[in-house]
Amino acid sequence: MSARGSSGVKTPIGGQFQVASVADNYRTYLEPVLFSPWAHRLVAYAGVRPGDIVVDVAAGTGAVARVAARAGGEVTATDVSAHMLEHVPAGIRTLVCPATALDLADESVDVVLCQQGLQFMLDPLSALREALRVLRPGGVIAVSVWATDERLDPFDAFAEALQRDAVAAGSGRTISNAPVATTVHGIVDQLIVAGAAEVRATRQELAVRWPTVDSEIAALFGTPFGPFLDSLPGGRREGVLADVRQQLDRDGHTATHLTTSVLGRGVKR
Repeated sequence: MSARGSSGVKTPIGGQFQVASVADNYRTYLEPVLFSPWAHRLVAYAGVRPGDIVVDVAAGTGAVARVAARAGGEVTATDVSAHMLEHVPAGIRTLVCPATALDLADESVDVVLCQQGLQFMLDPLSALREALRVLRPGGVIAVSVWATDERLDPFDAFAEALQRDAVAAGSGRTISNAPVATTVHGIVDQLIVAGAAEVRATRQELAVRWPTVDSEIAALFGTPFGPFLDSLPGGRREGVLADVRQQLDRDGHTATHLTTSVLGRGVKR
């Protein structure tokens, strides 16, 4: 996700999940509803088998790592945020390191997984090449990124509320999910350029639903938008959240949202 300030220059505001409260809310509200169901899709797409040495890159609170471990993998979760990794369960090794400098030996891993992390990296191509470095010949890399031109709530609802707030406040700030999305061709191109073989990709859909409107709104605070919202003056903060609630509330209930991801897979030569 990105914000466009009054200067007109896009700057990333996602990806720095370094605040403890963000990690807590991510684990409580986002992972169970959104990231855990998609983790099952990614692990299945990669074909993780019992005994595989698996690395979950940009692991966050460990949604993919948990599923890979249940599939029988020997899993290491890596992330730049120590706060996020604090939520990874015992039995899964954790490493605080960037995706472009994994603290792992060459050709020591059978499977590398990355769910909704590649798009937040400053140099995703270097991250993919680093993943291939640690893979053994014949090892698999599998990644997922939100699909271009598909709605992603509650974040699109927040984007629309923030834009209306900016207009009312006379500022130029807008927000877009476009920088965190890609196409099938985009994923294929990145994997091929990085050096992967047998590359393929697919679009998949998954319906998700938060248990309550409050929990869906709280999911915003599991991202760097949480601290951003808290930085707004009180009246504007509450106005933005009220706008989001109006969009999401269906007579006291949440709506089912169709989420769409692009999954890509490649093999180390």
